[in-house]
Amino acid sequence: MRMSNMKFRVFLPFGFSIILLLLFQLQLSAGRIEDTEDGRTIIHVTAFALPKSSNTTVAGRADYASYRHFIDAFPALFAEKYRAKYVANPKKYGVHNWNKVELQMHPATGITLEGVETDLLSIAGGMSPDILFINFRKSDNYIRNNFLYPLDKPEDGYFSEMSKEEIDFRVYPKIWPVIKRKGPDGQEHVWIMPAGGLLGKVLFYRKDLFDENKIPYPDDKWTWNDQYEAAKKLTDPARGIYGLLLGRGKRESWFWCSYLWSAGGEIMEYNDKSDKWKCVFDSPEAAVALDFYLKISAETWVDKGGIIRHGYSSKDASGTSYVKWDRGEIGMREGYIDEKLFSTINPDLVGMAPLPLGPTGKRGGEVNSPMMGLFSDIKDVPVRDAAWEYMKFTNSTEAMKIKTKIMVEGGLGKFVNPKYLEMFGFPEIIKMAPKGWKEVFEIAMESGRPEPYGKNSNFAYDMMSVPIQKSEELDLAGKLPKDEAQRLQVLGGLLKAQVERANEVMIGEISAAERTKRRVCAAVLLVAIVLVFTLIFRRIIKLFSPSAQTGLDTKTWAFMRYKWAYLILIPAVLTILTWQYVPLVRGSAMAFMDYKIVGASTWIGLDNFGNILFDSYWWASIWNSFRYSFLVIVLTFIPPIILAIFLQEIPKGSLLFRIIFYLPAINSGIVTLLLWKQFYEPSEKGMLNMVFLHIPAVAYIAVGLLLLVLMLAFARRLVFNEMHFAAVCFAAVGVMLLSACVSLAMPIIAHQGESLFQILMNLPGRMFDFMPDSRRWLSDPDTALVSCIIPMLWAGMGPGCLIYLAALKGIPDDYYEAADIDGANTMDKLLFIVFPMMKALIVINFIGVFIHSWYSSADAVLALTGGGADTEVAGLHIWYKAFTYLNFGEATAMAWLLGFMLIGFTVYQLQMLSKIEFRTAKK
Repeated sequence: MRMSNMKFRVFLPFGFSIILLLLFQLQLSAGRIEDTEDGRTIIHVTAFALPKSSNTTVAGRADYASYRHFIDAFPALFAEKYRAKYVANPKKYGVHNWNKVELQMHPATGITLEGVETDLLSIAGGMSPDILFINFRKSDNYIRNNFLYPLDKPEDGYFSEMSKEEIDFRVYPKIWPVIKRKGPDGQEHVWIMPAGGLLGKVLFYRKDLFDENKIPYPDDKWTWNDQYEAAKKLTDPARGIYGLLLGRGKRESWFWCSYLWSAGGEIMEYNDKSDKWKCVFDSPEAAVALDFYLKISAETWVDKGGIIRHGYSSKDASGTSYVKWDRGEIGMREGYIDEKLFSTINPDLVGMAPLPLGPTGKRGGEVNSPMMGLFSDIKDVPVRDAAWEYMKFTNSTEAMKIKTKIMVEGGLGKFVNPKYLEMFGFPEIIKMAPKGWKEVFEIAMESGRPEPYGKNSNFAYDMMSVPIQKSEELDLAGKLPKDEAQRLQVLGGLLKAQVERANEVMIGEISAAERTKRRVCAAVLLVAIVLVFTLIFRRIIKLFSPSAQTGLDTKTWAFMRYKWAYLILIPAVLTILTWQYVPLVRGSAMAFMDYKIVGASTWIGLDNFGNILFDSYWWASIWNSFRYSFLVIVLTFIPPIILAIFLQEIPKGSLLFRIIFYLPAINSGIVTLLLWKQFYEPSEKGMLNMVFLHIPAVAYIAVGLLLLVLMLAFARRLVFNEMHFAAVCFAAVGVMLLSACVSLAMPIIAHQGESLFQILMNLPGRMFDFMPDSRRWLSDPDTALVSCIIPMLWAGMGPGCLIYLAALKGIPDDYYEAADIDGANTMDKLLFIVFPMMKALIVINFIGVFIHSWYSSADAVLALTGGGADTEVAGLHIWYKAFTYLNFGEATAMAWLLGFMLIGFTVYQLQMLSKIEFRTAKK
């Protein structure tokens, strides 16, 4: 059983391809038509989200009232517009009772993960909503992957039958390039429609905090420097107050974009002549914007209490930043203002101003809008027609009139755009609108530009976040030059390197010579994979085949002799072949294709393997997986053995201690991870930081020396018994443990910019000092990966030790008594009785833990860091490649390469199992 589990774990990365191929045969859309027993025809339409009756806010009630009006009015609309043509063409529209039609709409369901679109998971799982949510940045990916249905086909009568007035009410001129563009067939179509009002990015600020610090309110003349000075005055981390709301993670660059645009830079540009997009966020203006972003978010300073701080933003509290904003603990944040409903914030507490001006006097805002699109693979035309009617109604004058009326009746009419108050007969409310908000919106529209919408722009934020995070690491480590020109040169270098990467990954810029080189290398790799797998499977067959014995007629298969045994095995063998190996072989074809979930896939040969061979990020993820595996073995494999030995030797209360150590295992994995994510709060109020900030440097060093002495004691006993290699290993482990403990003390005893001589001179006086700064556990590359593993240790140490406790019970007491007679001490018993007797169990579990650390590494990393801070392991990289980049071909090729690397450990395990004899322990 364990052997089959291990083989399954090696090939688990291929799981996504198996699921896709099995589910691809199903209908990809969730909509359907239902014929009821009482003669009604119900058209079911699934949308990405729907207004809820449970939302009792005024804005929520307005949205729901508009939605209910459409549902109630749909039968009449259907009878007028669709009934006749449906009845006339049953072959196209189906045979149903079109005289009694109702519409039922359902919200889509699904999990939400950082960096992964919920729609993509639904599409991949064969349950796509009929109406998809589309924002600007992912529009191109959805169009090129055939997820969207063109809205302007004349035969459908959708967009093509709308009047100019209807279109102008919904579509702002600046967003036409987003909604109307070339599709996969090279033809220009309208693909998406606005789902609500136009959004403009503005600066919100807390008036109470500005008044408390006597800071003038922001206005349209505010500059970067004004914002920086205000953030400095507002920030008081001791009280939990920050000047500016920023965030971390793969989409951190969203906060940087407004600075990039205000500096005069750009993210992507389109060349009309070549019909190609290109990433250009490596301009000198981009370096200036990044320099200022670092200044306001990571600048090192010391507060009144002598604690070192970094920046004037809430980045280190990003998980609760918006909660802190609601509590009045953040001074400023960027956000969107809706063209139709300005905001429902309290104007007495919160003000609104245009984004600050950049160094050249430019203001770089953002124009956005929630969009809706029809899923391309809706099977039933009536479902698609009903979905279109809902899309058309949602942002219509009729819907807006209903919403405006309820907002006015609910006392929030002053937050509605004055032009709609005028349009729908409420001119007396206009004078109640907060002063200046209309002007702020107009400035946002005038200075704004659409969110990136070019080729593969869904990945633009991910790409731009990399140089931001790298530059912050350099800044916090004191490695950025103080000279402005040199600093801008370093930042420009980081941006340039990432733009080259972005153009390769997003745009696909690879020369013909480079492509040929990659294909040749891929061919060599593929031959090696085939040879290795062939040799390995031959080795497996040989291991479990009975050896020939002289003078005996050994029958290899003996079908007739063992026919009943073979008959019993057939169902199990067929099940394994059907659910593991057949899908595995079928899914392998994806590695040689530009695979599309919807539409035709293209055979591209060895290009996927060639791309990953020269993908530095892929190899970085492999390295991170090796690091992760090593740390898992050190931190989660060895401690349960030690704990089992301690629990075995405790004379009293062992049952109580076993219960205490086992208790964390009752929590589910995700609960444990989220609990520890709270412990890792990076401010001084975080639970772990509250402990570590009160431990002096001498304590870390003392623990390290104690562990070193213990390891050297074991090494000494091994040398005495002439086991020199094992002694060296124990000594090396001792040195590693000492260095790990000393590294925790280094921020205390070694300050930035000090030479080794200065550190040694100041060492005695700093031995009893405490850590000057709280640790950024999940955002610091030095601690992030270890922090992902500690929750596993906490939750798994108790259950893990039970196996070894059982093994310890199986060691005869006679061995210990004989050792006592020979004068053996406790270390001798551990080294020469306990470990040898548990060797087989330890080896088997070691291989299991190693392989488990590879196939499950993505879980903890995804939940805690999302792959940031240099923690993106191979499994998570494959996940993002498939479900964020939609590059299923490369993801499958990566999975095969990963299996190629790990298959050797599986064979070693099988070889060990073939030699081990399992017996029950004697009483």
